[in-house]
Amino acid sequence: MGYKKILGLLAVLAVASIAVVIALLDSGAGLETMATAETQMQEPDPYSARSTANGEVIGFADSNNSYGWLGIPYAAPPVGPLRWRAPQPATNWTTPLFAVESSMPCTQHWTFLAGTPGKEGDIVGSEDCLYLNIWAPRRLSLNPSMAQRKLPVMLWIHGGGNTVGSARFYTGEKIAAQQQVIFVSLNYRLGPLGWFNHSALRNTAANLEDASGNYGLLDIIAGLQWVQTNIDAFGGDPNNVTVFGESAGARNIYGLLASPLAKGLFHKAISQSGSSRTESMESAELFADQLFTEPYSGDSQQRGWPNSSNEILAQLLVNQNIANSSQEAKKDLSSMTDKSIAAVLYQQSPESLINVSMSLVEEQTMPLSPQLLRDGHVLPTEPLAELFAVAGNYNAVPMIMGANRDEDRSAMANDKEFVSLRFGVLPSIKDHERYQRYSNYYADRWHSTGVSQMAKLMTGANPEVGIYGYRFDWDETPNNWPVNLPKLLGAGHGLEVSFVFNDFVGGLRLPFLYGEDSEPGREKLSRAIMNYWGRFAHSGTPGTGLLQKQPEWTAWQETGANIMVLDSPADGGWRMEHYYPSPEATMQRIESDTAISSQQERCKLFVESFLLSYHSSDYWDPERYLSLSGGGCAEYDPYKFEGIF
Repeated sequence: MGYKKILGLLAVLAVASIAVVIALLDSGAGLETMATAETQMQEPDPYSARSTANGEVIGFADSNNSYGWLGIPYAAPPVGPLRWRAPQPATNWTTPLFAVESSMPCTQHWTFLAGTPGKEGDIVGSEDCLYLNIWAPRRLSLNPSMAQRKLPVMLWIHGGGNTVGSARFYTGEKIAAQQQVIFVSLNYRLGPLGWFNHSALRNTAANLEDASGNYGLLDIIAGLQWVQTNIDAFGGDPNNVTVFGESAGARNIYGLLASPLAKGLFHKAISQSGSSRTESMESAELFADQLFTEPYSGDSQQRGWPNSSNEILAQLLVNQNIANSSQEAKKDLSSMTDKSIAAVLYQQSPESLINVSMSLVEEQTMPLSPQLLRDGHVLPTEPLAELFAVAGNYNAVPMIMGANRDEDRSAMANDKEFVSLRFGVLPSIKDHERYQRYSNYYADRWHSTGVSQMAKLMTGANPEVGIYGYRFDWDETPNNWPVNLPKLLGAGHGLEVSFVFNDFVGGLRLPFLYGEDSEPGREKLSRAIMNYWGRFAHSGTPGTGLLQKQPEWTAWQETGANIMVLDSPADGGWRMEHYYPSPEATMQRIESDTAISSQQERCKLFVESFLLSYHSSDYWDPERYLSLSGGGCAEYDPYKFEGIF
């Protein structure tokens, strides 16, 4: 199964039980209310006036006794000559900025995650998108004595495969007020505008940041620098900043841990369903049929991404009738100067760049692109499995890391390999045993490479720094519909987000996922999760939670109880258990699984798990692949399996 990133598809899956809603989702109608509910202009409140280094901002009084500020620029618009450059300082303003309306999302292919009206095939958003939002408890300004106490800062990094998504979905009034923190969320550049590496840009760049290709990660670092300079005015403590995020947001948190440029800008981290995958500069630039040797992957030969920068350039030349074929375009590129190639790239509209990148991969709902590039400056050249094993090689901070029990069911539920459609709309699992088995394999990718291996490496390198693991098990979606959502989705990717924000009705929260029967249990679980997150932001350990006595969440260890299971009271509640999946254990299961029907299927599963997955290629073993039980995989080119990309 090719990786289909997941929160966008979750909308389809969650409402797939009702044909009318399916039709609405397919057309894009019916989502406009949900997508724009949080973009309405708020009424300015003079009591919310704050002074930043760029000028005064005025926000609004929000619910839960909070103040909010929306659309504050933290960097200059990365447009024109600032495209594919590190973010530059925002321009000062002389009159108060009314921060009462969310900014546009960064340019992207439309999904409902953009938070703006659109339909399939549209490119929405703007290159002018480097803005952040803030929520703070209101009483800090109304009570002078409280104003002297600076609160922890929690900066949220949204998900969406680093291809789509927006900060506007995540309103922080509840977590700010209930956990007594300052909540910040931000936009960052996405897709080929946020992650793009080509020698023509490197060789014409003014500095190493501009040459890195990691513009989205540099945006997040610039946001953290803005927090250091300005958050004191909003009641926040710049010396107590927690970064947290989900999916691609959590992947970017691993990037912050690895980046020397982010050192000292944050002090704690929470990774929700994160990936530890990074990319070499070669894979991000070379043509898909070009081989190179990857020294950190058993010296195996690897290839460029199908939508690498050279593949995008070649397709652009074809689309513009400069070349008649891909082969002719490749020949033309070989004779062009860096300056002329850079000129071609800067002349492209965002729509052209994104559409071409999408056209080069099979999965276009949420197309992946090479990202978190190991350029040697913004990110070290070593992959994370090498980097995090050595003390002093990364920004070691206390960390919560975890994933959901059934992560990939959010994608499997829309995959015709596993699911058929009754009456053309209602998904039905073809083979329940196979669905469960592959769900377990795919979930292992998230848990082993994104949680247990990271915890093992960091604990070994810095045993004094607390690492805390979790697994989110809640699966009480309605089960009395034409579609059995608990079986289909389980504890799928993205479901924990509503619990972290205690928001089951707006923003990212999807209709029909939450029935009345589950309300008491999910509210209790949500409060428990928020209290663990809040206590961690205040103190660096989730402990027993911030506001109520909860089971003690102890640090990760290889033996004994090492993760906190997060589930409703009806299914055991929140409790410590032992859970330790590993790449080696997964390899052994693939080798010994007699239910795998063919050697080709076995080889494909090995490739999906360790080479071409979204999660990591750090554990790819080419020799083991060639000798895989059942006759080896020498006859199967790992890059040729249908549906991997």
